[in-house]
Amino acid sequence: MTASLLTQGTFFFPGPTEVRAEVLAAMTRPLIAHRGKAFESLYASIQESLRPIFRTTRPVYVSSSSATGLMEAAVRCAPEGRVLSIVNGAFSARFSAIVKACGRESDVLEVPYGEIATLDVVADALKKARYAAVTVVHSETSTGTLNDLAAVAKAVRSGSDAFVLADVVTSLAGSPVECDAWGLDFALTGTQKALALPPGLGVAFASDRYRARAKERSRAHYLRLSEAEAFAEKSQTPYTPSTPHLFALDVQLDHILAETMEGRWARHDALRRRVLEWAEQRGHRAVPPEGARSWTVSCLMPREGVSPEALVAKAKERGYTIGGGYGKWKATTFRIGHMGDVDLASLDALLMVLDEAVS
Repeated sequence: MTASLLTQGTFFFPGPTEVRAEVLAAMTRPLIAHRGKAFESLYASIQESLRPIFRTTRPVYVSSSSATGLMEAAVRCAPEGRVLSIVNGAFSARFSAIVKACGRESDVLEVPYGEIATLDVVADALKKARYAAVTVVHSETSTGTLNDLAAVAKAVRSGSDAFVLADVVTSLAGSPVECDAWGLDFALTGTQKALALPPGLGVAFASDRYRARAKERSRAHYLRLSEAEAFAEKSQTPYTPSTPHLFALDVQLDHILAETMEGRWARHDALRRRVLEWAEQRGHRAVPPEGARSWTVSCLMPREGVSPEALVAKAKERGYTIGGGYGKWKATTFRIGHMGDVDLASLDALLMVLDEAVS
């Protein structure tokens, strides 16, 4: 299996991303019965391909939902008890809001936007109460910040028996995520980010101990992990899946594994470094500090005299899509998504367009 040419395009949004033509074409295949042998073969193939991407030997579950649906599943199937939510951006705030909406008692560990939750800060928070679970967003898309998920998980493991529930939506397949090695309990993503697929599927990993507790306790029906696990053992899903999305996923997983995870991580790191180099040369500022920057989305504060909104609009006039600021930073930043199958040549073409837009 050899890697094909990467997508070259004009869409640099922080998700969804550009999608290979052959992956989109896979969605037009004739439908198959989701209780038949052909579907079971498809699902089994997808399972085998997803495990190395999550860096696990355990099952990986596919849901016909957004990643937000799996956020709720993570909370509803977690053990009883208080939840600690680490919040340093808009999407980690969403995770916290879901915890509260599910009726769970919770505390919020507030970290300034653009900064990360250090091991010491997490350890101190864990001393204040007994927690059943801790929620954390690995790559905070709203600020382009990359939390040290390995360190957070280590702090949780060292200081408590809480379960680590991680949003890896804009990190998985774009920067290192080691579900088994880091001791994560639940890790979720959506297909429209670094996996470079159309929106419509959520994918999640669950540890052995999380799966065991989920069988004992769940406040979910459609999002019940024990139900998903029982059907996954038969290479099926508990409810009618979006089969066209699964066709596309199967094709794209071949491309991802052909590139290798190490190769994919290296390419995303190179894209991140190229944006940073360009920003520094032009007087724009990467908001998160060095060592805390996402590999898949760069959040930048433009130099004085350049309006973020105008920059996004001018890029659009030239046929390119980038992201505006989000949440608290909506009016002061712009974001460049460099995730999925984008290559350096395409990124350089975008950066040239951005130069022209402010000249």
